[in-house]
Amino acid sequence: DTYHFDIVANESSRALMDLSVQDSVCIGNGILTTENDEQAWTRARRSEGDKGGFAARAALTMIALKQQLG
Repeated sequence: DTYHFDIVANESSRALMDLSVQDSVCIGNGILTTENDEQAWTRARRSEGDKGGFAARAALTMIALKQQLG
C-alpha cells in the first residue's frame, strides 16, 4: 500500500509540473495525499487550513501575476 501511495503522489505531482512547464500554464496542485477519507475531510475543512482552497487561491494568484508580467 505504501509503495503505491508514494508512486501516485510523486507521479501526479511530476505530471502536473511537466504540463505546467510544457504549456507555460499555471497549475495548482490541490491533490490531497491522504491515507483515508477522514484525513481528506479534515484537510478540506476551513478550520484545518482548507488545503484545496489554498491551492485554488495560489493558482489564481499565479494567473494574475502572469497576466501582469505578460
